[in-house]
Amino acid sequence: MAERPLALALNTAWRIYLVKNSNVRPDDARRCNLERYLALRLQAGATDTEELTVDGLTYLRKLDFLQYREFN
Repeated sequence: MAERPLALALNTAWRIYLVKNSNVRPDDARRCNLERYLALRLQAGATDTEELTVDGLTYLRKLDFLQYREFN
């Protein structure tokens, strides 16, 4: 049962991220990072799919910010 919210949140957040970032490939490593992050959030007690999706998108945005700062 715990896999369902994880899979839904992961797929939804990743699809939205890909639409907003056309330069990112569907098999980008950030997807694996996102999956690990969401799994940790689920283990910590977050079960709402929408909340997990928003958390995932926020996490990806932070990754982008950190990567941008690293190269500038």
